[in-house]
Amino acid sequence: MRFAPILLALVTLISTGLGGMAAIRLRDRLHLLLGFSSGAVLAVALFDLLPEVFAFPHGASYMPMTALGFLAFFGLERYTAMHRAREHPHLVGAHEPELGAMSAGGLAFHSFLDGVAIGVGFQTSVEMGLLIAFGIIAHDFSDGLNTVTVVLAHGNTRRSAIFWLIVDMLAPILGAASTLMFNLRVGLLPWLLAFFVGSFLYIGASDLLPEAREHDSPLVGVATCMGMLAIFLVTRLLRG
Repeated sequence: MRFAPILLALVTLISTGLGGMAAIRLRDRLHLLLGFSSGAVLAVALFDLLPEVFAFPHGASYMPMTALGFLAFFGLERYTAMHRAREHPHLVGAHEPELGAMSAGGLAFHSFLDGVAIGVGFQTSVEMGLLIAFGIIAHDFSDGLNTVTVVLAHGNTRRSAIFWLIVDMLAPILGAASTLMFNLRVGLLPWLLAFFVGSFLYIGASDLLPEAREHDSPLVGVATCMGMLAIFLVTRLLRG
């Protein structure tokens, strides 16, 4: 069972890749994918990550880390916007692709931690490792979808979107492999999860959703609700 985390992380590669390719092929309906992705990202934070944080003893004590995650992404976006407005007031949107790449990098880092979580789960017990792995595999389709849509939404090329999709696909494998070299302190896990609750809330509510709402279509709201409902049902099914 030593290499079980890596084998299961390989399954997430397939799930993530399918989600990303779906986003690329349906690029002409990007506003609907953005709506779905925003709902899915918010749902992952609310129905998946947040309950995991509160399952730890004194779960509420980790909430400042959630605020830090939210403010960290807010600060990075504001810094980028202020910098380009101050240095190049005539090119306000010139560095927009960089923000998309930064968001994709954050999602890829989360995927890396998904792999770490699988490895840590197996260090705890086989049952825990399998439960965490199945949960991650279930929502990694939306991870691939989210990575591609957030890159394309900020004016990046299709080639750039594919590049970040590949990074996101490989990240869980690298995360799972890293746990074979050392035993991660389990006490760090709730802090990391809480941080990404905040970052996902920001990405979903302040980044993806406003981009989707720029398209005047009532179906965007429907797509957002469908994204939230899909992740909600998956998490309820896995939690039994």
